[in-house]
Amino acid sequence: MKKLLILTLGICLLTFCGIRGQNAQALVKEGKALPEISLPDTEGQTHNLIELTKDKVSLIVYWSVSCPHCRVEMPKMLNLAKQLTGNPFTLIMVNADGPEMKGAALKMAEFYGIPQPLLLDNGPRDTMPLADAFDLVATPSILVLDRRGKMIHAQEVEADMDKLKEAIIQAF
Repeated sequence: MKKLLILTLGICLLTFCGIRGQNAQALVKEGKALPEISLPDTEGQTHNLIELTKDKVSLIVYWSVSCPHCRVEMPKMLNLAKQLTGNPFTLIMVNADGPEMKGAALKMAEFYGIPQPLLLDNGPRDTMPLADAFDLVATPSILVLDRRGKMIHAQEVEADMDKLKEAIIQAF
């Protein structure tokens, strides 16, 4: 009975992961455009994502303080951004934890040297505008937008850095 339960849970997990991957790829295939989203930063200032990404290839990293994969991927994303200095490129880090975790998110941002502003996925009435717009459930979720704001690449959990770099370079 225990083996059957474990097998059933494993199949459900694999099915869910497959659906999520297919959904992200479907959004890339259709070139989903960045919708009108404004997010607060840790200082309370509001930032319009379309303005932040205008005329730039954009790497949006959706992360969480409690996510072990985020701690592994964060330095890779920051290193990639440094390599792209001087190009029409922007790195946007969006924390998924909610307003009650703002202090912990700031501490983690300081530890890793995450550039400011650090955006929070907090909208009116406890909504998560970025997660809702792109159906994000996993952290980290990594989105690449071209200069027109169209999604051209998406990854979840563990980044394939070669594919990520290739997508960004092709977008220049």
